[in-house]
Amino acid sequence: MAKIDDVMQEFLNNVDEVLMSMIVNMDDAIPITGHTTDESIDVSIPLAFLTEVARKAMSATENASLGNCEDILLTTNEYFIIVRIIENSNYAHIVVLTRKGNWGVTKIIMGKFSSKFKEALP
Repeated sequence: MAKIDDVMQEFLNNVDEVLMSMIVNMDDAIPITGHTTDESIDVSIPLAFLTEVARKAMSATENASLGNCEDILLTTNEYFIIVRIIENSNYAHIVVLTRKGNWGVTKIIMGKFSSKFKEALP
């Protein structure tokens, strides 16, 4: 079994313009692994809010009989934010890209890495 930190590094080697990439527990928004290119950012704040968005999206799609939420894309004037729910787990992968990044490619790579992260979960 790969260590989750090694899987994160492999993911980061395949994606450009990452501000933040974290695997978080959906209950408490605490990251079990992650990386940020800006150490001045207190990642706990965006992670708390983005985890809440993920929980609400999962509840909304389920209650509306629209299927299981797989991922969420948010855009701001500064960033692309992608939240990928790790299937059959209580974890999500949250990635924040600068606007120079390619969210479409990142979303595809996140999908490919989802099973790798799942296998490496504690």
